Amino acid sequence: YEKMRKQLKSLYRKKTAYSKQCHEILANKILQISNHVIVEKMNYVALAKKSKETKKEEKESIIQTKKGELKTIYKYKRKKRFGKSIASRSPALLLTIIKRKCEQTQGSYQTIDTQVFKASQYNHETNEYVKVPLSTRSKQIENHWIQRDLYSAFLIWNTDDTFKHANREKCLSSFYNFSRMHDEYISWMKKQHQSMKSVFGF
Repeated sequence: YEKMRKQLKSLYRKKTAYSKQCHEILANKILQISNHVIVEKMNYVALAKKSKETKKEEKESIIQTKKGELKTIYKYKRKKRFGKSIASRSPALLLTIIKRKCEQTQGSYQTIDTQVFKASQYNHETNEYVKVPLSTRSKQIENHWIQRDLYSAFLIWNTDDTFKHANREKCLSSFYNFSRMHDEYISWMKKQHQSMKSVFGF
């Protein structure tokens, strides 16, 4: 038991060192593009915990009973959240490294409040906030289907000076170039057979 415990401890140490090295490399790549970084303020500890509330799915499910009859029910949502993913990727460590490197290079590191900015709800075309379910991975903006998270990043990139709202004029002037690069990158991913079904839907 003690021998296996030491082996496990060594594996965790190697994993931590590997994650830190990968994050250092990724941070350098990001800062080569710009040393002015804006990130969403996230509580990763809360995201890793299981949900306390018991909720049912909004979508109906059809099941077959023991008698062979079809029955429509609403399944319970899983209480699991993002604990395994956060433990594997250590996003908080990456942001800590980026912040440190920004300060070292006289750059800037800004955080925005997601509840105030509401990047996932805003539509710069209509200038309205519309709440959409998390399962919806794309939005139609100016007759373009745009991946939801990339569009949120686009809005944050075009933030106003208060970092509380997107600057609509900036969004309108830069959206064409963004949508072009968005479509080109997705086409490149498909040609390279890179699949990210949970993110892009393919």
